[in-house]
Amino acid sequence: MLTRPQQKRARRGQDLYFIQMAMTGDIKIGRSGDVEARLRELQVGSPHKLRIIIHLPNQGHLERQMHQHLDRHRLRVGKGEWFREECLPDLPIPIYEELDLESIDWWKRGNRWR
Repeated sequence: MLTRPQQKRARRGQDLYFIQMAMTGDIKIGRSGDVEARLRELQVGSPHKLRIIIHLPNQGHLERQMHQHLDRHRLRVGKGEWFREECLPDLPIPIYEELDLESIDWWKRGNRWR
């Protein structure tokens, strides 16, 4: 049986998420046991509106692989979890298909989440 701290650590990176910043289109790729809470934490430190554009339950183990795969789109060379919006077409197809392109207008810079 796991102790309470061990349980918390086990849940910490359970889900993979992609969070996008409205003004710039930049995308944070990370993992969390509570993606909505993580969004709220990030929003506190962001001057621009953020929203979750992809949430993949139980896929947190893919975070490092996504960072490596999209490395050329990274905002800070060699480190950091923020990537340029242009990384989206380079996502692996199963992850890219999680974007609901019919109902999300994230690609229209002039109409971002008013």
